[in-house]
Amino acid sequence: MDNKKINADSYLQTGSNELRVLEYRAAGISFGINILKVSKIVSEINQLIQMPESHPSIQGVFKDMNRLIPIVDLANVLGMSQEQSKHDKVIVTEFFGMQTGFHVERIDWIHHFKWEDVIDAKHVFSGIDQKYVLGIVKPTEEHMVLLLDYETILLDIRPEFRDNAKITVTEEINNNMSNKKILVTEDSPAVRAMLVSELQSLGCEIVEATDGLEGWEAFQKENFDLVISDVEMPQMDGLALTMRIRQSDRPDTPVIVYSSIGDLGMKTRAKYLKADAHITKLKLDKLIIAASKLMNGEKIDFDTADEDVEVQNEEIKETIMMD
Repeated sequence: MDNKKINADSYLQTGSNELRVLEYRAAGISFGINILKVSKIVSEINQLIQMPESHPSIQGVFKDMNRLIPIVDLANVLGMSQEQSKHDKVIVTEFFGMQTGFHVERIDWIHHFKWEDVIDAKHVFSGIDQKYVLGIVKPTEEHMVLLLDYETILLDIRPEFRDNAKITVTEEINNNMSNKKILVTEDSPAVRAMLVSELQSLGCEIVEATDGLEGWEAFQKENFDLVISDVEMPQMDGLALTMRIRQSDRPDTPVIVYSSIGDLGMKTRAKYLKADAHITKLKLDKLIIAASKLMNGEKIDFDTADEDVEVQNEEIKETIMMD
């Protein structure tokens, strides 16, 4: 994979409900991550700075250009052991508005799938206590790649993210949100629980869906004042769900795309498919403000609803370098 380039921007233009999975190995097991969450792959860390009193899965931080990036020992998070080697890689991801490195054994390949190809892990691991595997893809009949819930992993390692998501509720927001019916479509249990809890505390009635197809089925059965949808989900992604809503008999239903991928490419795609807003995950204050205005019949400026989206992310995503 060394010295190869991935044109991620072309992926965004191919249409919704598609994903490219970067396959890698940790503790001898094949895992995968959507390439849109990957900024780069680093083969060598020149200086790793140890962080006292940090989570045991955080190996330290390293400097990349003008940023300090924490490195997470993925095998440790998953309760497995992994011998370190000079051939190990660090996958630098960018979501929740921050960069995080995941220490892995090696990079294997990139696979192209439809979201309907993703097997929902809850159907496979029914009755088995596991929290980090969301889906499974099969490049071949004999080979399985596990898709992890990186959002829950980070929330477990960095619990302060939950505290930073607290919002200030005004009387106007309370009035606009009370008794409104909202469809929340989100496959990450941790993120969904945070969002549902916040919305219910404001007096909203919530219908939950764990993937885009389940969300679409719920939308066809009931009327909603608002739809809040993740992008990456098994069976049907949030962009495809947005497109179906806009082609339905209730095309004016407000839709907020609530994504951990907070770059301009994803924001542009959401706008093209006529979502009313794109908000980066865990920015609950921005989400609630946008939701309140939309359900009060106000129009919001799509381009300023989540002003913290960084221009430099677009440049990173145009070409992902495999160092």
